Amino acid sequence: MDNMSSFTTKGTKFKLRGSTNKKILIFVHGLGLKGEMWQWLPKELEQEFTIVTYDIFGHGESNLPEKSPTLRMFSLQIKELMDHCNFDRIILAGFSLGGMIVRRFAQDFPELVEGLIIINSPHVRSQKQQKSIETRVSLSQKSGPTATVSAAITRWFSKNFIKGNPLVIDKVKKWILSNDPSIYPKIYKILAYDLEEIINPQPPINCPTLIITADQDYGNGPEMSEKIANEISQSQLHIMRNLKHMGLVEDPNQFGSIIKPFLRQFTTVGPI
Repeated sequence: MDNMSSFTTKGTKFKLRGSTNKKILIFVHGLGLKGEMWQWLPKELEQEFTIVTYDIFGHGESNLPEKSPTLRMFSLQIKELMDHCNFDRIILAGFSLGGMIVRRFAQDFPELVEGLIIINSPHVRSQKQQKSIETRVSLSQKSGPTATVSAAITRWFSKNFIKGNPLVIDKVKKWILSNDPSIYPKIYKILAYDLEEIINPQPPINCPTLIITADQDYGNGPEMSEKIANEISQSQLHIMRNLKHMGLVEDPNQFGSIIKPFLRQFTTVGPI
């Protein structure tokens, strides 16, 4: 299948690539980003899966939210995307805020989820961590994404990667800065304040689940991921080494070496 881009009826921009008539693997990006962030996925996945990437509402080319954004709204966006594409069941992967969205979806529509991948996503924060994110929300309310972009790059990437990969860093900055300044802080507030919806999930998440973070992701690190894993019976936890928040971009080979063995359980043809 060549890259095929389209829009759903409600204005979700999405792209399909990979094999037809295979398992469906949907990727959900994080705050301020867009579906293009998944361009560094292992190419081998396209041999065994239909890969779906899309822009969440208020990001990229998708519509702005019709009302005040919530995790439930983003969960329903995935459901509408599934209905539009006639998908019956899916494997769902989410990064950061996307990891919160996929947990919400697994609670809302457990019968539709075959597997989950939760990547660098938060759990209960310390007081210091919570104060830090609340400060960033406040800054974004005053000045939009421009107020937080430089600090985000520092939190997300190592110094060596920033220095050695200016084109990637510029690309990520442009994604962030392209966000609507009136909507961006409202979605940022979900990341800051709506964790209670997905902690100790009800109904419990009961599908094979891979949880990934990085050892230097101090806002969404190993301790949080361990707590997420403890709440999901069929979970496995992997820690990427010597990486920060955007480890999947900085070291896609390490990221691929973690997700490919997990995804083999859903394929019938052979190893990925």
